[in-house]
Amino acid sequence: MSTDRETVRSYDAVAAEYAAEAATMPEWVATEIDVFVTELGGSGRVLEIGSGGGRDALELEKRGISVRRTDISKGFVELLRGSGFETDLLDPLTDDLADPQRPGTPYDGIWACACLIHVSHEDFGAVLRRLAKATRTGGRLHASVREGDGEDVSTHGSAAAPRHYAETYWRESGLRSELTDAGWIVSKVRQCVGKPHDRWLSVRASRA
Repeated sequence: MSTDRETVRSYDAVAAEYAAEAATMPEWVATEIDVFVTELGGSGRVLEIGSGGGRDALELEKRGISVRRTDISKGFVELLRGSGFETDLLDPLTDDLADPQRPGTPYDGIWACACLIHVSHEDFGAVLRRLAKATRTGGRLHASVREGDGEDVSTHGSAAAPRHYAETYWRESGLRSELTDAGWIVSKVRQCVGKPHDRWLSVRASRA
């Protein structure tokens, strides 16, 4: 699977709590949304991978973008459905990515903010290729991953209710190579900082 099962269970258990923690959009994500929407011309149909609490999708829709919300965590899917949003349970490595609302029509863009960090190095290229295949030529991609080396498991929460997240880290050269091999043309990779010591590589790319 593209995401470690324990990681998915951790998100399932704390979906509402996590959504509340992530409700405030970081400045660097807001900047990426601005660029993404501009590159799409202010319209289009976008597949969101890892919708989480739904923060980014709401902002994209305010700007005129149609968003297909998806997540690998049942907890997030149920949370969004409970708030009235159509959301699909989806694993980008194994599930059909075709848009049920537009059969046979590729997406105009892919929004994958801070979620591909849970995809292993081994599976990363396959996920990128599947996303590219689902996107029209010239379609846009935003993806953000943690900057660093190797893979790790981070532990959050408490001893009574631990939250384990398998995370994968990337350097810019390796990330660019994976994207290019998967059928994306990289226009920019930004180094961004969230919380202290929380470093991200934010990708802007188009479908080759």
